[in-house]
Parts: sequence; C-alpha cells; structure tokens
Amino acid sequence: MADYHSHETYIIEGADLVLPDCILPRAVLAVRQGKIAHIQPSGQSADIARKDPAFAGVSVLHVSDSYAMPSLVEMHIHGCSEWGFEKLASPDDLVNAAAFLEQKGVGCFVPTLLWDKEAVANLVLAIERCGLPEYVLPGLYLEGPFVNKARRGGIHPERIANPGHGLADAILESAHGQLRIITLAPELNGIEEMYTIFQKAGVLISLGHSDTRLADIKLPAHPYSITHLFNAMTGIDHKAGGLANLAFSGDPDFVELNGDGIHVNATCLKLAARAIPADSLVLISDAVISAGLAHGSYRYYGHEVISSERGVRYADTDVLMGSNRLGMDIVRNFVEQAQMPLWQAVRAMSLTPRKALGLAEEYGSLEVGKFADIFLWDKDLEIPTRPEALLGRTDLRTS
Repeated sequence: MADYHSHETYIIEGADLVLPDCILPRAVLAVRQGKIAHIQPSGQSADIARKDPAFAGVSVLHVSDSYAMPSLVEMHIHGCSEWGFEKLASPDDLVNAAAFLEQKGVGCFVPTLLWDKEAVANLVLAIERCGLPEYVLPGLYLEGPFVNKARRGGIHPERIANPGHGLADAILESAHGQLRIITLAPELNGIEEMYTIFQKAGVLISLGHSDTRLADIKLPAHPYSITHLFNAMTGIDHKAGGLANLAFSGDPDFVELNGDGIHVNATCLKLAARAIPADSLVLISDAVISAGLAHGSYRYYGHEVISSERGVRYADTDVLMGSNRLGMDIVRNFVEQAQMPLWQAVRAMSLTPRKALGLAEEYGSLEVGKFADIFLWDKDLEIPTRPEALLGRTDLRTS
C-alpha cells in the first residue's frame, strides 16, 4: 500500500495555528520527518534550532497571514464531483475522488452509501484495490437498511429492510471488514440483536432515520453516534421527546451535524454548537455526486437529482437528499451561522471525527508527536496548500 505520509523536515513560521482549543497567532511549528516535533507560541525558527540541533539549517516557511490547521475529515459523504460512491467504475475513481477532496483541504473521507449488495461489493473491491491508506480512507459508512420508512428522508423504500440476523450477516460478509459505521433506527423490533452483531464486528452504531420517542429508545452499548442531527428524526420535544432529545442528553459519544446551512437552520446550528460537547460534535456535509461542481442535473441510484443553491434534491419529489458543499464550505458556514470560533468548527471536522474513527492518536490535530497532516489556508479560507508543496518556493523559504 502506498505511503501518503510526507517525511520532510521543515519549520513553519508566522502562521496562526488552529489548535483543538484555541488559535495560536503568529506561532512556530517544527516538523521532523513528517511528525510535529515542536510548537512554539511566538519567536523565530532560530529558537527551535538552538534547542533542537535536528533543525539547524532546515527549510523555514515564512507564511504570515495564513492559518495552519489539520486536514479536514468528511465522515459522512455519499459522493463528490462526478463520483457517486454507490456506482464506481474502478478503484481509480476513489483515488481521483481523494485527489479532488485533497484540493479542498480534506485529507480523510468515509464513502457512504445505502444498502445494495452489488454497490457495497463494488465499493469494497475498489477500497481494497485503490491503494489509499486507512488514514485517508478508513472504510465505508452504510446508511440503513434497518431504518424507519416513516423517516426515510432521501432513502428510497427499496433500500430499507426489517432487522434480521441473515441480512446483517450478509451485510458484514459483503463489507469484507471495511464497514466502519452503520445507521440504525433504535425503535425497530429486533434492533438490539443488530447492535450486538455489528458492534462485535467493530462497527460504530449510529442512530438515525428514526421516528422513536424517548420512552421507546433501545440504546446500543458505548460508543455510539447520532446520524445527521435534526434530519430524518423526531425533533426536540419537551414532553415525549425523540431522537434529537437523546442527542442533547450527553449520552451519545458522537453527534453528527450537517453544517451546510440548508439541512439545518442557523438557530439549530447555534443550539448544537453550544449544547453538544466539543469532543462529541462531528460536522458533516452529507455531500453527494455534484458536490464541488457547477449546479445542474445528475444521477443517483438511477434517479435524477438537481443540484442548486437549495442543495441536491430529487427531481420528481423535490426532497432534499444531500449537500453540494464540502469541507471548508461546511466549516465557514458553521462559523458564520452558529457564531462559533474557527478552532471549534475545525475541531468538529478534524479531531472529533478522527476520534470516532479510532484515528485520533496520530491524526486530527496540531499536537506534538502527531503526523503533520497539515494544510495552510489563506485568511479567507479559500485556498488550501500542503506545506511540502511550498518547500521549493524561494520567496517563502529560508534555510
């Protein structure tokens, strides 16, 4: 399998470092053979070199008026650009999708799809053959099939089934160990057995597409998650309560929130930002084919969908079925509409999803000892650049 890590040694000087709990202005960050070795609040690269001889004479990138932050994670994404993950022509499609997302500052993604045996088998084969490492492509996310038709949202009825041991086994067999997350509705008869089957296989249970009330919720063992809070579920209610109430109870380990500004309005983004702990909130795009491209008509599971300023909707029903925004678009909108600091939004789309995927020990934040999975962004958050791509720039580099 290809090694996508950089093994460069260099120093970044003058950037604002986006850390998990703050922004460190005009700081110094030193990378040794691809891992973060030093973070210094202020001063110059010479200070690093004096205390660590390994940095004597290394390249220094002077990048004022920039942010340095970890790569973003798309943990719930059905497609992007011309690729829908339910229909891949070859493993190269995943490699090309990864390259497209890389241009958006996204360094990790979890292809998401609905239950279809052939689609899952094709995606698994592509994952196994594409050569992308786990820290870029950790596996797949299955939305259903054990969900409630009354809250199916953009899931067509033929992609929904009642819980059953045989089908659960068939799903795991088709996934070949690549299934990382599955959405289940907690009110369904037999769902507790599904929890056991999938959790024994190392799959993160995510509760969603549910019409349940609090009194009827059957909870899985920890850790578990909530799928796209507010969407396709019973909303917050001060009496009976629903799945959204559970999301705010502090019990779920992770809570997904679509921050595109279309799926969830600004008041609910603000509520989630303030009421859900930072180590639980996961910003997602729920992006589909067409995300990152011009608005227009596309195909999804054989159905025509229309991408516009209103998101991506089925042409025949106008039902919202996904987002056409990606990565930093989600972060920027969350900062604006939820009125939260940039570091908190970045954390929700870097460190916390990495934690949900079991990858936070080495990725997801700018911390000493972690891999330098870093992007430099302009202050308008429009253009991401890998530091390694700038090492040959004489206008930015000294040694």
